[in-house]
Amino acid sequence: MHAAKIIATLGPKAGDDAAIDALARAGANAFRINLSYDNRDTHDSMVQALRAVEAQRGVSICLIADVSGPRFRIGRFANTQVDLEVGQTFYLDQDETPGDASRVCLPAIEAYLGTSIGDLLRLDDGRVVLRVVKTSPVALTCRVVAGTQLSSHKIISLPRVTPRRPHLDATDREQINWAREAGVDWLSVSWPHRAGMWNETRALAGNMKLLAKVESSACLQSVDSVIAAADGLVIARGDLGYDLPAEEIPGWQKRLVRAARRAGKPVIIAAQMLESMVESPIPTRAEASDVANAVKDGADALMLSAETAVGAYGQEAVALMASVIARAESDQQATLYKIDTVPTIASTIASAAATVADALKAPLIFCFTTTGSTALSVAQTRPKTTIICVSDDVQTLRQMQLVWGLKCMAAPTLERWRDVVDTAVGLAKGLDITPGDPLVITAGMPFGTMGSTNILRVATAR
Repeated sequence: MHAAKIIATLGPKAGDDAAIDALARAGANAFRINLSYDNRDTHDSMVQALRAVEAQRGVSICLIADVSGPRFRIGRFANTQVDLEVGQTFYLDQDETPGDASRVCLPAIEAYLGTSIGDLLRLDDGRVVLRVVKTSPVALTCRVVAGTQLSSHKIISLPRVTPRRPHLDATDREQINWAREAGVDWLSVSWPHRAGMWNETRALAGNMKLLAKVESSACLQSVDSVIAAADGLVIARGDLGYDLPAEEIPGWQKRLVRAARRAGKPVIIAAQMLESMVESPIPTRAEASDVANAVKDGADALMLSAETAVGAYGQEAVALMASVIARAESDQQATLYKIDTVPTIASTIASAAATVADALKAPLIFCFTTTGSTALSVAQTRPKTTIICVSDDVQTLRQMQLVWGLKCMAAPTLERWRDVVDTAVGLAKGLDITPGDPLVITAGMPFGTMGSTNILRVATAR
């Protein structure tokens, strides 16, 4: 068991029932689809496979979708991937014909107008670097400085050019509408600092919760308002690396985790956590330490990207991450950051629940919630006791699987406090709890009101 959650990215190596089931059994709690890759038929197939595994296992599974957003991406290669040689000439142009080892489409007019000779262009998290040697309004002539392979649709970082869109475009809207109709639980958005686009996204999102991706220095400049507007945070370290020196990323990671936790928002750390396991059955020691340190920073969830989407050892990567997380959480010398929160009735009840559970050595804290806010408040305190999130809303249960320490269980709609207590006692029987053990119960009255956590009760297991 691990309290910090694991997100596995779906892709060519992880998209059918068998692969998803294997990843879930290895320790994955949530799955991610990057809508920049593949097509709608493939995405539909992935969702169907995920929900089939969910029904078979009888456990809520969280689904996250990444919207492409305003960033530059190269086009498609005829053979998906090409081999490059350092020193060779490589062209970026506006021809939509599938590319080859000498050229590929870059469908962004502003890229050709704002790029200068000598600029370094970084692709695929910096694995490929191109130096511009000639410019024109329709093409960039480059030399390969680093990297030997490049695949379709990779992000390209242009040092002098930033995509500037005040509103969602047709692709954004299509992806958001698809995600809502497909039953996606969390939508990961790349423009949280752009108020117009963010508000349009919120209006289209329906019941999906929004994750703000912190991936640029522009987002960092308004991070407080970003956290306030979002339902959760993704620290996209790979993309941040385009804008910030490498030595600044660890400090920002810690600051962002603490800021999100103070706000009571789940926070995800993403990018290159076990990158070597794309091709190796074991990680580097530095990667294992990175995972452990992310846990000790207090992150709610850690994300695997290429490791599961295209890697040869996806199941092993999830299992290894689960093992490292569990070991880090059991380390008695490692204490998760304690945070100061704004005292409200909900936060005070949540803190009291953790204190009471610890004092009584209660094995379980039950959080009865419609929207998830009660469970979020308790998880924010990082108690030592197992937290059971109980709801009658299927999507709430799925969404809360992303949150640190929450084990989600379904219950019918409840209207009386007596029913809440009886339900908690009944659920405890199926969790191998010893009769006579204390059970801590929290809820909000009236039921169904977000942020109304105001009741704390101790019951006895039977």
